[in-house]
Amino acid sequence: MSHESSVNKKFYPSDLLSGLVVFLVALPLCLGIASASGAPLISGIIAGVIGGIVVGFLSGSHISVSGPAAGLAAIVLTQLDHLNGNYQAFLFCLVLAGILQMVFGVLRVGTFSNFIPTNVILGLLAAIGIILILNQFPILVGLEISLLKMSWLANTESILNKFDAGACLIGLISIAIILLWDKSPLKKLPLPSALLAVMVAGGLNYLFTLFGSSLAVRSEHLIHLPNIISGTETIFSFPDFSYWNNSVIYTGAITLAVVASLETLLNLEAADKMDQQKRTSPQNRELLAQGVGNTLSGLIGGMPITSVIVRSSVNATSGSKTKNSAIFHGVLLIVALLVLTPLINLVPLSSLAAILILTGFKLASPHLFKRLYSQGWKQFLPFIVTVVAIVATDLLVGIIIGLVLSAVIILKNNLKRGVRIIHETHLHGKLTRIELAPNISFLNRSALVSALDKIQDGETVIVDASNTYYIDPDVYQVIKDFKDERAQKHQINFKLIGFKSHYPEIVEEELDINVSTSEVQRQLTPSQVLQLLKEGNQRFVNHERLHHNIARQIQVTSQSGQHPFAAVLGCMDSRAPTERIFDVGIGDLFSLRIAGNIAGQKVLGSLEFACKSKGSKLILVLGHTDCGAVTAACQMYQQNMDIKQVKETPNVQYFLKPIMQAAETVHKEMTTYQLTSNFVHAVTLTNVKNNIAYILQNSDVLRTMVEQGEVGIIGGIYDVNTGKVEFL
Repeated sequence: MSHESSVNKKFYPSDLLSGLVVFLVALPLCLGIASASGAPLISGIIAGVIGGIVVGFLSGSHISVSGPAAGLAAIVLTQLDHLNGNYQAFLFCLVLAGILQMVFGVLRVGTFSNFIPTNVILGLLAAIGIILILNQFPILVGLEISLLKMSWLANTESILNKFDAGACLIGLISIAIILLWDKSPLKKLPLPSALLAVMVAGGLNYLFTLFGSSLAVRSEHLIHLPNIISGTETIFSFPDFSYWNNSVIYTGAITLAVVASLETLLNLEAADKMDQQKRTSPQNRELLAQGVGNTLSGLIGGMPITSVIVRSSVNATSGSKTKNSAIFHGVLLIVALLVLTPLINLVPLSSLAAILILTGFKLASPHLFKRLYSQGWKQFLPFIVTVVAIVATDLLVGIIIGLVLSAVIILKNNLKRGVRIIHETHLHGKLTRIELAPNISFLNRSALVSALDKIQDGETVIVDASNTYYIDPDVYQVIKDFKDERAQKHQINFKLIGFKSHYPEIVEEELDINVSTSEVQRQLTPSQVLQLLKEGNQRFVNHERLHHNIARQIQVTSQSGQHPFAAVLGCMDSRAPTERIFDVGIGDLFSLRIAGNIAGQKVLGSLEFACKSKGSKLILVLGHTDCGAVTAACQMYQQNMDIKQVKETPNVQYFLKPIMQAAETVHKEMTTYQLTSNFVHAVTLTNVKNNIAYILQNSDVLRTMVEQGEVGIIGGIYDVNTGKVEFL
């Protein structure tokens, strides 16, 4: 049995504690979200119970907790408005949405959330936050939304007469309690700030009523939950299926299913990240569980359900180990409905509005707008358009507008990125390389035509499809027409690479622009070779390396011989690959690599062969920073060790001894001597200069060639951290 399955089946007392804490958070939210949605308050409790017990049992997640979510309040409110406030008709809509979610799960479309851009999702959440704030603010200050809609700017006196000062005061106090509690050290206590605000609000209203104060909140501004024990009020509501021919039902069901599924999948991913055991929840199973929960909720009068990040995060931080905590929180909601209803009905709605306004502010915080704005218009524009579209229309239309705008921006970027134009300078001259993206469709045709139009007469051009797995016939025709017509007419040296696997009739001609030939080698001077090395190293540092057809270079050099233009005496350090450092190809350099870049007799012979016999024009002695050989030699010099006493590797004396001589030279020149990085670097420089001197003193052939200007000799230090070569 796996560790995970054994954990899942085991009972943990910590799950009960987590369930209790989640219940304390969920109770006021269930009521507040129902109030914000314009739904019966009991529907929020019903949804919380189903989300905890039913969805909790069916879900594959052990951290996620489901229930009514603030993110769906705007949808419910809009749908009820379209249905003239008929909640039973809305329940029919919810049942269909739940069935759709089950279909999503069966069809395994749980990964569809990965295709929704993050900026559109954030725009959705921010818009929901703004809608929550706009809808809850009148309730916070003791006004009735229905009265505002009827009398706005028409009968101000009527509005003021209905103003409830007590509800307004308690709402503002609730906001202050939540803000102060969350910033105080007391927030670590297992008492959520929202629950504390509701408790204080109910207590204040009880005192106002007890003492006959004018601040006692009027009945229409209080929570009204049915008393289950007395049995005098209806608890459950049932769908009105007579609305089957109303299109609003079906558009609302689609909106609910899509948004609820999207929010669930996003929250599920966040919950998995909070799971200390790093378990991964099955997305399609979650959609199936949510669909069952929403269908059942719609059948008995509950609200829409999603995975809720607030409850899930509380569950994770409270030590939950299995889904038992979510199920237990649902059981506690039933107990509260049975036992605590008289106390809950003392709480003003303005206290719930305070909770929801602060929730809305978190969803639509100014920091979010500022962060997305700082990321550039490509991120900010879809975000702000989604926000405005949702607030101005509805959630589904707003999301579609945001997605269409994001798709347009992505499409525009892809149109530009299908073709990459690179201007290169090789041994044989300059050329323009047009690299094609992995997938070239008719959408990239315009970008390619634009690139080809910029080609000047007499240019050398390569169209490179080496990394392309699909080339649209329309694009191929554009390239073929250019090659057959304009290129021939205007003396454009036009070559194609990588097309033969797509179009076998293409004849690909190899363009040996970066292979050192005898003619190129003969025309180069030592100073020109040095400039080539400097430019190549600059490309290496800037990550702008040329395209080198290594296979072709090997083929050409094997047929016509090698004609390197420089010989480099470098260190054997694995971090100093000569051809890469100078961005050259196979056959361009003779590379001699020996620890400490020490020039001995065998090295002299190799250099003489490179320059006298093979025509190389430059000798470069290349040291490098952080050299192990130099550091070891400096340490041995400091300790005054006899190099001949090294028993483990007796032959290292042949390259360590010259470096120790360089250390002695540096020691004599420095006023204060310590084995520091500055000292080691100075020894590295001196070692390079000593080896240049050794070459010139011990090779008459090379010395004569240098004196006559046939060959140049220079030193350099390669920085292994930056990649830059400092020429001496």
